[in-house]
Amino acid sequence: MKTLLAAIIFVGAAVLLLGVNIFFFHRPFPNGEISTNPEMRKRGIKCAKQEEMEMLSKQKKACSGNYSDACSSCALYNKE
Repeated sequence: MKTLLAAIIFVGAAVLLLGVNIFFFHRPFPNGEISTNPEMRKRGIKCAKQEEMEMLSKQKKACSGNYSDACSSCALYNKE
C-alpha cells in the first residue's frame, strides 16, 4: 500500500512539474506540427508530404496545382 501511494504521489508531482509553464503561466503548448511551426520552417525542415510533392513536381507527375484540402497543411499551393 505504501508503494502504491508513493507511486501516485511521484507521478502526480511529475505531471505538475512538467506542466508548470502550461498550468501556471498559461503559455501555449509547443506547436509540433511541422508544416506550421515557424522554427522548423526557418531551419528548412519540411513534412514528408511536402517533400514528396516537391519531388513529384520535378518529375512532372504532380497534381494539377489546384488548391485542395489535401494540400492545405503543407502550404505547397496558394489559395486562389
